[in-house]
Amino acid sequence: MVAWLAMLVMTTGAHGQAISLASFTQAQGLGSLEDNCLVQDRRGFVYVCTENGLFRFDGHAFQRIGAENGLLGSYIGAVHQDAPGRLWVGTRTGLYVGDGQRFTPIITAQGRPLPIDAGAMLADLEGRLYAVSQHRLWLIESSGTAWRARPRFDATAQRTTPALSDITSVFADGHTLWFGCGKSLCQLAGDQLRVWSERDGIPSDTWTSYLRARDGTLWVRSPYHIRTLSPGDAMFADHDLPGARVVTAYLDMIEDDDGRLLTRANDGLARWDGHGWRTFDASNGLPDIGIDALLYDRNHVLWIGTYGRGVLQWRGYDQIQSWQTLQGLDSNPSWVIARASSGALWVGDELGGSVLAPGASRLTAWPLKAPPLAQEATGLSALPEGDMLVAYYSGELVRYRARQGTTDTLAHSPAYIREMLVDRHGQVWLCTERGMYLYDGHALQRAGGDVVPDNVFSDAKEDAQGRLWFSGEPGLFRLAHGRWTRIRVEGAPSDEQFTHLDVEPNGDLYLASNFGGLWHGRVTDDDALTVRHAGDDLLDSTRIYFIQHDRRGWLWIGGTDGVELFNGQHWRRLTEDDGLIWDDIAENAFFADDDGSVWIGTSNGISQILHPSSLATSDPAQIVITGLRRGGVMQAPASAYRFDYAPDQPITLRLATQGAPTRSTLQYRYRLRGLEHSWVNSDRPQVDYPTLPPGDFVFEAMAYDPDSRQFSPVVQLPLHIVPPWWQRTPAVLGGLSLLALGIVLVWQLRTRHLRARAHRLEQLVALRTRELEVDKQALEDARAALWHQATHDALTGLPNRSRVLEILASAIGEARQSNRSLAVALIDLDHFKRINDHYGHLAGDAVLIEAATRLCQMLPPGATLGRYGGEEILAVVPGASLDDPAPFETLRQYIANSPFDGDGAHVTVTCSIGAAWLRPKDHDGFDLIRRADTALYLAKTAGRNRVVLADDNWEAA
Repeated sequence: MVAWLAMLVMTTGAHGQAISLASFTQAQGLGSLEDNCLVQDRRGFVYVCTENGLFRFDGHAFQRIGAENGLLGSYIGAVHQDAPGRLWVGTRTGLYVGDGQRFTPIITAQGRPLPIDAGAMLADLEGRLYAVSQHRLWLIESSGTAWRARPRFDATAQRTTPALSDITSVFADGHTLWFGCGKSLCQLAGDQLRVWSERDGIPSDTWTSYLRARDGTLWVRSPYHIRTLSPGDAMFADHDLPGARVVTAYLDMIEDDDGRLLTRANDGLARWDGHGWRTFDASNGLPDIGIDALLYDRNHVLWIGTYGRGVLQWRGYDQIQSWQTLQGLDSNPSWVIARASSGALWVGDELGGSVLAPGASRLTAWPLKAPPLAQEATGLSALPEGDMLVAYYSGELVRYRARQGTTDTLAHSPAYIREMLVDRHGQVWLCTERGMYLYDGHALQRAGGDVVPDNVFSDAKEDAQGRLWFSGEPGLFRLAHGRWTRIRVEGAPSDEQFTHLDVEPNGDLYLASNFGGLWHGRVTDDDALTVRHAGDDLLDSTRIYFIQHDRRGWLWIGGTDGVELFNGQHWRRLTEDDGLIWDDIAENAFFADDDGSVWIGTSNGISQILHPSSLATSDPAQIVITGLRRGGVMQAPASAYRFDYAPDQPITLRLATQGAPTRSTLQYRYRLRGLEHSWVNSDRPQVDYPTLPPGDFVFEAMAYDPDSRQFSPVVQLPLHIVPPWWQRTPAVLGGLSLLALGIVLVWQLRTRHLRARAHRLEQLVALRTRELEVDKQALEDARAALWHQATHDALTGLPNRSRVLEILASAIGEARQSNRSLAVALIDLDHFKRINDHYGHLAGDAVLIEAATRLCQMLPPGATLGRYGGEEILAVVPGASLDDPAPFETLRQYIANSPFDGDGAHVTVTCSIGAAWLRPKDHDGFDLIRRADTALYLAKTAGRNRVVLADDNWEAA
């Protein structure tokens, strides 16, 4: 009974803390909710082994490591990373080794796979791996490029020490190997084997788990016992967890930053605080399910693997602790928090309030007696001697007197109370929905005079100079040295509708409003406040419920989406991801404690931020490209990739983040330089590209955490898509050369063809030209013939009547212009009719032709003959001497001196000639011809065969 009571004293419940948990299930990529082990590799990746595969956490969700990675087993019972960084995975069907991306199986000397038992069954020591398979310890050693597996203990050793036939776990520690053997604990140092038993502090049990703490203490655990071996001790000490009865191979033990050990309890989690065990179970928010795996990673995140509920993260472990109704909180939400001078923490909530006594782990109902109709505590202020001043929304102002344990009602506001301020003089100011009221210790009276209207006021603050500031729907007001002033707010959309305010020690004011956002400025001497917008997306998108600063001067802003913290340099949003019990913050529920911690009230409980400085800043996450698929095929890890171009080969890249706790708001930004200029935003860690064209590209990615406003460093991955052979440089150069050669050949052929064609064209042109010339000549000849036919007598060939008259008219014009003489003569063959009648017309035609020929032969130069009609011939003789018959006499004689032969006729022919010269009185050629015709008539009548010259005095008849 005494021992049982001692164990009971050593174990305390953790009812004083509600745990904020993040849950990872199938929705986050897990293929099984039965999680057997957790491990973090050197790169920072967290792996969870489940009954349905191995999964790796990428900062957003879990990704399966399976058959395409070379890992064929589905039931993963153990995972271990050795000193060189290799990852060993034990499954029921075999042992695998790899780099986290590619795995190869381990084969025994007999050519069989090596199945691994479930639990802590893998350990490395001095370059060799130890594994437990079918309750036997195996040694895996490198043999060239392969691995060789053999049993560590032969049959002789097992006969000597029968416990070696039943190995239940293995753990390597420096130069020593620890392993469970039968119901004992075995230690192997070199070849020296020691079996620890009851006399050494090791009870008879199945020993499954180990931990070497930072102080050098070795912790070992079985389902019923936990024992420790401190450095230099010869016997294990008893640190048993009272009532432990968990029969499983998975009994992880881990150590947190403060050196506290955590392990599984029967129905939750147990933590050794140096003096005793403290348990966390369903009353703290843990699921009522078994815990199989624990991991405290290098980023101070506590991971919990469960049997049936997936993987959990204890958010804000050792940074934020919370209380809800299960921990004694009266109700939700919590509107106001204050610490009494006695040390008790008072929390005002929806139905009343709760108190957390110093050193207590559970809240109790507060001791004051509330007025019958009181609603919602909206104001708390600590008074001397542990007393507390409380304002209710319904209008009551009461004082709790701690020594007497009594409650006094001091006043009742005529309007609902939104906020209470107790200034440095002890005066109580109430912000109500109908103006400002002051309680001076005796009575409640309206404040503000004619300056402050009876409207809704919601916040009040006192600055370092003792001035009071009030904000509400009418605007911003100040009370300084007994004088009320309405402050003009410039730079904001309005100088009214302000909901909350804060005044920093340096005099800067922060304002929140109904028109949204945070506004910051300082009041000038002319009672005007020029503000500027904070310009932060997160602040603009939240409804602000309080603005406060702590003892460091850091600014705290609560709203609908968590708490914003500004340490003077950086903004940081705190949410459930950081361990807050809820993101919807209650109005005015802020309290900065004397120890530097900060209390926040929410609509689902209260949270205490233990170390704000550790949350104010955070290192940016590191982004990693964990995998690349091309055409659905996973590619081996590489610092750059080179692919031959192929159609229908899309590329998929997987991203992961390291170095930061899980953030639900984490975003990714990426681009493919060479294809995209702008960054693409996404909340998915997977990037898909269609078939890329040939060329050089660089994939760039970074992570962005809106809560900390931080970007990760940019990670780059070069991608070179090799063009098809016909697009590569040699082929292109060869193609260009062939093209150039082809162009030259084509040019030559074309030139030759053009030359030949030109030659043919030249020949054709020459031929056609000749043809045209011939045609032209023929045409000209035809035209000449037609003209000759039209202008000449067909029989004699002499110009006809119309033509000779044209010649006469032209000759008259030239004679008159040149003042030369011009003569015409009409020549008529004598008795020509007799020839036609006697010899026939053919003979007459022959005579006429011969006569025309003789006349032409004897005609003076420049003269013209023309057949004027019948046997009459007209001669036009330019330049003939006036009244000189000689030229005409010559013509007559040439006709008459020789007989004519023609067509059987031999005759002598004479002619009569009448000649006349152009005179000024002649109007035209007809005047001249008429005078010549008259002379011809005289020649005929005078006996023919003579020349008669016309008299100038003859008038034209």
